[in-house]
Amino acid sequence: MPLMLNLVTDLGELDLTFAPAGAAGGYEAWRAHATQEVAAEGLVVWVASLDDIIDSKQAANRPKDQMALPYLESLRDEIRRQEGN
Repeated sequence: MPLMLNLVTDLGELDLTFAPAGAAGGYEAWRAHATQEVAAEGLVVWVASLDDIIDSKQAANRPKDQMALPYLESLRDEIRRQEGN
């Protein structure tokens, strides 16, 4: 199991991993698809792409990942529909 930190915040759960499962591979491959997001004033963080997160959850195949996949996949499908319009 890769090193992982599971946090519960006021805004929900947050998983941080140092070696995620999936095809994206190492940090540089994940960063290639990531976006920079403002987390707080003066704090910008890299956020993995939805496709890479879905791939990682499929590869990890833990029960909590399996439960999250239908929502994440439907979110991805909705985003793609909106981008197509």
